[in-house]
Amino acid sequence: MAERTGPVQAQHRAGEAAVQTAYSAFIRHTQVCAPCRKTGADCAEAAELRQAWRDARAAVAA
Repeated sequence: MAERTGPVQAQHRAGEAAVQTAYSAFIRHTQVCAPCRKTGADCAEAAELRQAWRDARAAVAA
């Protein structure tokens, strides 16, 4: 497979950065949110953050 360069590489890096940012936001939230920590289930905000992470991953895969 040819190495990605130029605009293609920049687009790939931007997508990966979006995935990492979304994942980090989700993890940071669940570390400090008492309901998420106590019940082990996502609160409404965590559910939104998890969905944003999934959407970012799907955009990179597409």
